[in-house]
Amino acid sequence: MQNSVGARGKPGPDRSVTVDARGAEVVTSDGAVPYADDFVAGFWIIEAPSVEAARHVAVAASRACNRRVEVRPLLGLAD
Repeated sequence: MQNSVGARGKPGPDRSVTVDARGAEVVTSDGAVPYADDFVAGFWIIEAPSVEAARHVAVAASRACNRRVEVRPLLGLAD
């Protein structure tokens, strides 16, 4: 039997925003990563004082890993 490290739900894509900072301009769009060829390659769980602060982290993360980053709250924490 495997032990669980933790579990938490996430809301639907209507509560997410996608940040793409791979180019000179930061592109932000409402909703989940829209392309079928994109996939979840990893994740971060961060604590941020606001959605805007989380988006700033997402910009830095997108630049660092050269990927689109989806920002979505965890249920029960940011509700």
